[in-house]
Amino acid sequence: MMMEATRLKFVFNVAFLFCRMLRSLLSAQGVNPEKIIVFIDGYYEEPMDVVELFGLKGVQHTPISIKNARVSQHYKASLTATFNLHPDAKFTVVLEEDLDISVDFFSFLSQTIHLLEEDESLYCISAWNDQGYEHTAEDIALLYRVESMPGLGWVLKKSLYKDELEPKWPTPEKLWDWDMWVRMPEQRKGRECIIPDVSRSYHFGIVGLNMNGYFHEAYFKKHKLNTVPNVQLKNIDSLKKDAYEKEIHKLLSEAKVLDHTKNPCEDSFIPDTEGKIYLMYIRMDQEADFTTWTQLAKCLHIWDLDVRGNHKGMWRLFRKKNHLLVVGTPSSPYSAKKPASIIPIYIEPPPKEDVELN
Repeated sequence: MMMEATRLKFVFNVAFLFCRMLRSLLSAQGVNPEKIIVFIDGYYEEPMDVVELFGLKGVQHTPISIKNARVSQHYKASLTATFNLHPDAKFTVVLEEDLDISVDFFSFLSQTIHLLEEDESLYCISAWNDQGYEHTAEDIALLYRVESMPGLGWVLKKSLYKDELEPKWPTPEKLWDWDMWVRMPEQRKGRECIIPDVSRSYHFGIVGLNMNGYFHEAYFKKHKLNTVPNVQLKNIDSLKKDAYEKEIHKLLSEAKVLDHTKNPCEDSFIPDTEGKIYLMYIRMDQEADFTTWTQLAKCLHIWDLDVRGNHKGMWRLFRKKNHLLVVGTPSSPYSAKKPASIIPIYIEPPPKEDVELN
């Protein structure tokens, strides 16, 4: 677990939030307190007192650098220390101090972690679905593969860290966000992460280096967190690379193509049904063309600041309790399924306002 020192100036608030996180963690089924290490960036009494209050192991270290780089160096030091303290561990679970976790968090991980050993095309397992809002996530047993690293409660493989990430981790003078660096193509190398449709973590922190109340209200508050214990996940082995492609093609063959003459931002775009699979095609001229997707994400009130949660130019989410597949055309290989009569939906971004120079 990582505590960002940039938040410690709000020491009493942080201690309260930290208590909330630890209560959530220690209430999860299957937790083993002896395997929890809390890393604190700096020598502060209050967070260490909280750690001792819960009977956990805490490690404090001297801060290095400033701003984003300080956080980045804190993560590196903590990850390195974790694997040094537990040399036989093959994985570590990374959590921050402003997360709630679901009651079945450890069950979710125990059912999926073998995939990281068996499938070299995987990068991580994350408890967080970037698009998993109250109105877009539905199936607590469903898992996806995504071409992004969501973080916010995730499993890191020791060999990935020691062989690839640690040797080239950003140095202290580089004011980079560690998570954005980890997501870069140079690190991810085409590998994907496994995520749940309904998240197993919830981000409640509203104060931080890259967080404020407005940002949290807009993008985090309405995320859905699973509350059901002992969830048996669906078709776990179908998440392996080749099996997942078969699963996707099966879904595409079963899906009903929606009426593309309607406005996808309107509620009537999705029929008043439940449990159906629907398919829509959006314009995506090349791999990096996310114009329409970004505008669609905005009108659906989901994450729209950058592109996350896609797999080969396709996104999966729920609307009105129906499974919706969104395929970027012609960039996605799945666009080959598009009927000739269907014109991909294009949503033009609003014109940029002219900026007057005084």
